Amino acid sequence: MNKVSLALAVLATGLTAGCQTPPNIKQMQDENAQLQSELNQANAKIANLQQQERQLQAQINELNRVMAVLDTEKTVRVQESSELRGQVRRFVQNEIDELKDFMVQSDLLDYVGGELVQRSKVDNHPMLLVDLANPMPASGTLTGVSAHFIKPGTFTVQVMRPVQDQLLVIWKSGQLTAPQSGVARINFPLSVGVEQGDVIGYMFHQPGVVSFDEGTGSTLYTDEDPSLGQSIKLRSLDGSGDKRAYSVGVYGLLN
Repeated sequence: MNKVSLALAVLATGLTAGCQTPPNIKQMQDENAQLQSELNQANAKIANLQQQERQLQAQINELNRVMAVLDTEKTVRVQESSELRGQVRRFVQNEIDELKDFMVQSDLLDYVGGELVQRSKVDNHPMLLVDLANPMPASGTLTGVSAHFIKPGTFTVQVMRPVQDQLLVIWKSGQLTAPQSGVARINFPLSVGVEQGDVIGYMFHQPGVVSFDEGTGSTLYTDEDPSLGQSIKLRSLDGSGDKRAYSVGVYGLLN
């Protein structure tokens, strides 16, 4: 009887101990539950951020589409505007050229320079002629040069502005060609503006292209050929006592 009671007591104790959960297992289960909750929250945030990213990407795609459309429209407008400006410039230039030709042919342009006649003397070497006797009487636009040529040759025309005791080259033509002997008019490729008091210089590259007389003018000369933007001193010019007059001048529209 005592043995049976003892066995039952031991069995009851074992069953009671088996029904109780150790404290460390319970704690781990609670921590796992907490971690699972945090993981679920993190996944929810990730899903929300991914949704926001998709929305932002959609907005970026829409902005890129709108910018592409605007760039295309701008390109078309710029091209149309450029074509229109080009057409207007060509039209205006054609009108200017036609008006220039009409005024040249009708002898309606202003002329500033020496009389276009054959004279008694010619230079024996190339030189720059500075016509002080015929400064610009008014501001305006020069369109070409006229001369009584003795022979074919090449030359350039310079617009020189008096600055104290010097002449400043403010414009210089490209090389022009005298086609033959006799009176000829040669248009500048582009017209040039002048102010009252400006002086014209003519650089002839060969001797004897134009003729001159002495005692009737005030054309000085030099071997120098100043570049655009350079100055030449008046006292460095020769011929003050010769009083030369050459058969060359410029024409255009003066105010």
